[in-house]
Amino acid sequence: MKTNILLYLMFSIVFTYSCFSSANNLVLLKDNNAPVLRFDPSGSNAWYPYYINNGEYPGIVPELLDEILKAANIKGVKRTFPPMRTNYALKKGEIDFDLVNLDWLPESESVDAFVFTDGILRIKEYVVVKKGSELTKQHSPRENMGTVRGYYYHNDTEFNRVDFSSEKELIMALKLGRVEKIICGDMPALYWSQQLNIPISFSELHSDGDLRLRLRKELSYLLPRLNQAIKQLNEQGRLNQIIEHYIDESFLR
Repeated sequence: MKTNILLYLMFSIVFTYSCFSSANNLVLLKDNNAPVLRFDPSGSNAWYPYYINNGEYPGIVPELLDEILKAANIKGVKRTFPPMRTNYALKKGEIDFDLVNLDWLPESESVDAFVFTDGILRIKEYVVVKKGSELTKQHSPRENMGTVRGYYYHNDTEFNRVDFSSEKELIMALKLGRVEKIICGDMPALYWSQQLNIPISFSELHSDGDLRLRLRKELSYLLPRLNQAIKQLNEQGRLNQIIEHYIDESFLR
């Protein structure tokens, strides 16, 4: 009888402690079971200030992704591919998500295998020319446009792509006269124009939309927690703090 009472008391203590421990270590337990997603935050190695590949200042995109994944209780594993390899890696399951502006996707690109988060970061791309160019605002059908190899571009069937390895190479191509027009994000274009001392002008807006996470469809169950994390970080002003840090005038010099 005493043995039974002792066993009952021990079981009660263990059960009570387990319940208490579970309740008070919910975050820790969730953390131990957090899903792991592989991704490539890099773009090109000159996608400044979105990706810098510097330990102290990794860039807007890596910092935003770190905050979002942490808030969503998802572990991220970074992998780096050349831009032209990233889209292939996503389709083949070598990575689990990438970042894309829906305006960039060509009409022929199927989105059936993917789901998309809410917008994270607004990005504008322009047709850029060398300063002092006499070129008109509207480009002619099928004319040559400098682009980054492996990148998606809005309406890319309407012009001839002339691919270069990075945004830095695009600005240099303008100076050398290898192309008369390029398509480039406003901030990377301004940065490399300053760094290379190559004056440029923005000819016309080419695309304007939000950067989103594009996940493989089998991961759609993670979409609500990712969107909640994006919403929470926006409401806290955390995403804007990261962006403003990188686009501060003193940082771009």
